[in-house]
Amino acid sequence: MTGLTMDILRIGKFAKGTAFLTTFMFSFVFYFAPLGEVVAREVNTPVEKIELLGTPEQKMNQGLLKLQEIAATKQAKITQRMKDEGGIVDNVLNFIGLSQQTLEDVTQLKILSNLLNEQHTQSLANFAKTEQQLIEKALPDQILQRHRDTVTQYQASYTDMQQRLQVVLQADSLQAQKKAADALNTLMSQQKLKRTHQKVNPDNLPWGTPDAKKTRKPAKTAEELHELTGISRLQQSTQLATNAVPLSVQSGIPVAEDLAQTPDIKITEAIRTLAKDELKSDPLAIYNWVRNNIEFIPSYGSIQGADYTLQSRKGNAFDTSSLLIALFRASNIPARYAYGTVEIPVEKVMNWVGGVDVPEAAQQLLGQGGIPNVALIRGGKVTHIEMEHIWVEAWVDYFPSRAAKHNIGDQWIPLDASFKQYEFTEGENLKSNVPFDAQSLMDQISQSATINETEGYIQGVDKEQVEAALASYQQQIEDYIKNQNPDSTVGEVLGTQKVIVWEFQQLAASLPYKLIARTNNYSELPNNLRHKFRYTLGTEYFGTENSRLITFEQSLPELAGKKHALSFQAASQADQDLINSYLPEPDPTTSKIDPSQLPNELPGYLINLTAEFTQNGKVIHSAAVGTMGGELYETLALWSPTFGWTQAINHPVAGEYRAIGLDLQGVNPEEAAKLQADVEATKAILTNGNTAQIEILTKNEIVGDLLYSAIYSYLIVNNIQDQLQAKASDIINYRLPSYGLFSIGLQTSYWFGLPRNVNISGLVMDVDRLAFQGVAKNNDSKKKTNFVLASGARASALEHLIPEKMFSTQENPAQGISAVKALSIANTEGQRIWTIDQNNLNEALDAINLSSEIENEIRNAVLAGKIATAHEKPINFAGGTNTGYLLIDPDTGAGAYLIAGGTNGGFITAFLITVLAVLGSLALISGGFVAVGVAIFLWEIFNFFSWIDTINNASNATQFNQANASQALVGALGLLLIPGIGGAAIATLLFGIGFSWMLTNTL
Repeated sequence: MTGLTMDILRIGKFAKGTAFLTTFMFSFVFYFAPLGEVVAREVNTPVEKIELLGTPEQKMNQGLLKLQEIAATKQAKITQRMKDEGGIVDNVLNFIGLSQQTLEDVTQLKILSNLLNEQHTQSLANFAKTEQQLIEKALPDQILQRHRDTVTQYQASYTDMQQRLQVVLQADSLQAQKKAADALNTLMSQQKLKRTHQKVNPDNLPWGTPDAKKTRKPAKTAEELHELTGISRLQQSTQLATNAVPLSVQSGIPVAEDLAQTPDIKITEAIRTLAKDELKSDPLAIYNWVRNNIEFIPSYGSIQGADYTLQSRKGNAFDTSSLLIALFRASNIPARYAYGTVEIPVEKVMNWVGGVDVPEAAQQLLGQGGIPNVALIRGGKVTHIEMEHIWVEAWVDYFPSRAAKHNIGDQWIPLDASFKQYEFTEGENLKSNVPFDAQSLMDQISQSATINETEGYIQGVDKEQVEAALASYQQQIEDYIKNQNPDSTVGEVLGTQKVIVWEFQQLAASLPYKLIARTNNYSELPNNLRHKFRYTLGTEYFGTENSRLITFEQSLPELAGKKHALSFQAASQADQDLINSYLPEPDPTTSKIDPSQLPNELPGYLINLTAEFTQNGKVIHSAAVGTMGGELYETLALWSPTFGWTQAINHPVAGEYRAIGLDLQGVNPEEAAKLQADVEATKAILTNGNTAQIEILTKNEIVGDLLYSAIYSYLIVNNIQDQLQAKASDIINYRLPSYGLFSIGLQTSYWFGLPRNVNISGLVMDVDRLAFQGVAKNNDSKKKTNFVLASGARASALEHLIPEKMFSTQENPAQGISAVKALSIANTEGQRIWTIDQNNLNEALDAINLSSEIENEIRNAVLAGKIATAHEKPINFAGGTNTGYLLIDPDTGAGAYLIAGGTNGGFITAFLITVLAVLGSLALISGGFVAVGVAIFLWEIFNFFSWIDTINNASNATQFNQANASQALVGALGLLLIPGIGGAAIATLLFGIGFSWMLTNTL
């Protein structure tokens, strides 16, 4: 047999073997594999309809977003199928080209590809139109080149995307499909196509009270005090002696620093006038005035400084000491701080912190405020509180008159103007005298609503039934007060707290409590005992900070009473010329611009901007940020000497005006009055029509004051309601440093990361930190938790109510949304409202259809032990959709009250807001335009301030009730949150409905 013959035979045997193997494998698959794996799968599932809405730019953005979503879904599904269906047999079949794995259905991708091609054609036409407009308006060459570069970049990105998409559509095997899907998903996952969702840390919820357990115990020795505060120590022998004069007199005579100004001690005109003109530079009169006129707040560290404490007439021991020192130094009397650990009888502490009933409640307040403290137990009960404290030493003419007559100082004398006692009077017990039957209301609601406690949802709560019950109750309260005493004062209705006044005739040589240990004296507070605020702005890369552009940090005493904002300016004259080209021409006869002709969108990719961080309208930091509509990375943070930094992360869009409101320790009537005066002055200029005066107004005086008025009004009203609610609920509460923003909202249509067009979406309220000290007088933790829950639901309602009232006109009503309003709307739409915990997490997430970011946030919070409240699907609101959901700590009541996008706040839209937004975003000011578009806002805000004044200045209960409905209503609503009267979802929903009704009928 020849070699050729042998080769032929070998080939024949190989062919026979291959055929046999193929037949065997086919038979194996046919007879032993499930039928569905043998034949091609028939996909009969209906294809989801894809609809693109809005402007051409928005449609392209929506299409790319949908492609990003589907690409990720298909890639994950194909990968899972390869894992589940793959194996030795299929790998062999795949190798020889006989794999039985069917292709993944890509009908949606095919439809989307066609839709995107349609939009692409429109996009190129619009780009060409834009270029023609740029040429016609003779805009600078750099703008035209910027446009052409963007078009080139867009075309390259679009071509790459479609090529990868076509490979997916044309794949002839699952393996090829997977490779193509991987490539498409890699490309699309790298594209910036929507605003970053603001995430909430479930372990640091933005609204609530600090954890008193995190406050350390007080130091026992000078060495410990030195290590903890950084203040130099004294000899221990000095500290252990009694409080006789020689031991209060520390070594050394006054130095220049004992008369100097510091960040905490600013000798303003108000302080100088009080010290010299009213108190005649008399150290005894100065001490008596501060002691008898400044209310004590049990918090730790310098927060307000001297002048702001004088304005607000309240402050903690640090702030009170700063004011006392400032008045002394203004009178040329040397004064300094002293710090140490003291021991005070517990009954005095209980009175001092606000009139609590048990020592544990006093300790809770001290701990939440960050004051190191510990209870001393003697004879089986708490007798004293040991705590770190600060006081003042002044160089006064002590001998022989003990400062009754002051000429030349001769002795350092310890003075504590913060330590005092109060006289309390009880108000009308409206809760008992006019009881609200919350259980009866719940029973009525249960008859018409669906309450599924097993699965954890409610549905169909009758909103009108809730409002009718509250209207009836309000009328009962008003009738009761009218029948009892129509001329009763507000204090007689609510109860009062007054300092027990002592007019000392001489200064004592000792402190009014036992001194345990102390540090050396110091003329200026160390920086680590001052609260601080920090603001940063940077570029962003997929939700994380890329490069820092602006860093601003100052102590709170330095910031007290100042307005801060982030705004943007055109980066160059060329950019400003481009912006101006989009403005309508003024009327030739009136020289006014018609606000209705203002653009609602601008080509963000063409406009370069510079960010400006301002303080009281003055730019203190600026930085180039790139194109309008690009996303930035922003942080706002507060630092406490006890608790350290608490930070919020936001994702602003370049072009938004963002007014920042700081609430240090509650309402300051003088600051509110000053803001009102500023707004009133601007209103007068606009309404007088003096063109010369109008033209010199800045965007901060017009837009800035308007937006700042909104956030500050929110903080004012919220504080007022907190106080009313506390009195109605036997709660002691104090505001702690908090902050929020009220800003112009911009929406960017991103194309492959490019900000194609930027639209004005409305105004946004975002309160990132709302903290307070709160405790039930009897230290009942459940009572305190219910108060925090009710406070949170009310604060959420105010986020839509305040801007609605401020920015609505009869012709153009504004529409606002907040978390509780969104839940109320969802209820009206017939949606289920879910209370989600670890018992029903999976079932609830299967039932709701919200964004993946919101569902992930709910999942993470619930797994961290929190309770979420959410509705089933986005609600219809103002021509679009929105979502409201809550994340609550069931143990403390702390929470986040969120709307779509993760904003801890509210959103408002109206026609005239576009006018305001264009002014703020672009800094465009034209006399006629401003007069037409902004004066009406100023009038509404002025009326709103008048309403606040009515509340603050009401002289009798009738006036107060007319302005504020009734504080008892808040207490009645709070009853709905008591465990046992409905689940968390229904309680929060009812409270939100009720409070929204109350404020709507009040404002």
